Amino acid sequence: MRKSSLLQRRILAWLTGALSAVLLTGTLQPQRTTSAALEVTTQERLESEPWWPTMTTAPLKAYAGSDSCKQCHDEGSKSTAMQRAATPGDQSTFLSKAITIPPQSSGITYKIEPTPHGLDYSVSSGGHALTQKLAWVIGAGDLGRTFLYQVDGRWQQSEVSFYTHTAALDITTGLGPVSGDGLVAALGQQLTSQEARACFGCHTVHATTSSGLEPLHAEPGIGCEACHGPARQHVTNLTSSPAQPSAAAVFNPANLSPEDSIDFCGSCHRSSADAKLSVTQDFRLSVVRFQPYRLQESKCWRATKDQRLTCVACHNPHKPLNRDPVSYDRQCLQCHAASASSPAPLHATLVCPRATSNCVTCHMPKVAVPSMHGEFTDHYIRIARAGELIPR
Repeated sequence: MRKSSLLQRRILAWLTGALSAVLLTGTLQPQRTTSAALEVTTQERLESEPWWPTMTTAPLKAYAGSDSCKQCHDEGSKSTAMQRAATPGDQSTFLSKAITIPPQSSGITYKIEPTPHGLDYSVSSGGHALTQKLAWVIGAGDLGRTFLYQVDGRWQQSEVSFYTHTAALDITTGLGPVSGDGLVAALGQQLTSQEARACFGCHTVHATTSSGLEPLHAEPGIGCEACHGPARQHVTNLTSSPAQPSAAAVFNPANLSPEDSIDFCGSCHRSSADAKLSVTQDFRLSVVRFQPYRLQESKCWRATKDQRLTCVACHNPHKPLNRDPVSYDRQCLQCHAASASSPAPLHATLVCPRATSNCVTCHMPKVAVPSMHGEFTDHYIRIARAGELIPR
């Protein structure tokens, strides 16, 4: 969709809201049209916004690298899961010994083995074997890691992944039984060019630029420029004129509206519009992995669009994820408690009658996703009752 088309949708949404206001009140009330209300997909964002994560229109020379940011910003030196989102295969050290998965119904045995030169990935059956050198390890390892390799210049996703909670290999989430004959088909699934760009775009920096997909030049993991955009000019300006900081030379997501802020994170973690394009058979369980989408489906978000409910209100992308449930009570109680520190709560009457701490353990329950061999915190904020189906 082109910029003009997106603009037309914004205008139409404004006119629709304005007409509704006239019908309801008899007067034309100012209407704030938000992109989230329009359910703008990431692809539409990439075609209309000045900068958005996974954008590929900048040249490689426009990037400066995260190390250049560390000279002035302490945040850049902290190790986060996002920074460990991808590792070149010849640099990965997560595996200390060979690991195999027993023969599948197809008779295939899978093995990943560390070598002095990286990771070897092999499949075998009936006395025959095929081995590929793994080019990339995708994932920080909190839940698991999957693998990419190349065959005839095309990127492939491994049929099996390593799952942390079981410390074992199993079929990669989203992949079904091996389709096709032979060991080549058993190795994995060929990615389309769009899938490959999306994979590298959400796990590395500048793998895809105006010159095309070139993972060899990628910065592993989600570094500073994945969210703040190309920083070469910013660094150059500060070097030549240190007394005149050039903050305008980089994108600052902190200035986004609450709706746009969630969509910004949703460019990789799946916004509402993106998630609804990804319906699968196990959709009811798999959607809990798409935190921005789940948050946008929450009643309290839909009713308020409040900045205290955005992703970054609870999670600082520059710091490691806080896994202490109690630490999030402060955010919940900003709205759900009337006190001197919260003079204008949005839900002063909706104070939980059961507890004043550990809010997320009840209202954002963890959901087990069998194919991932792990649990996800469901960001659909609600009163979760035992035995009820997970809301879509």
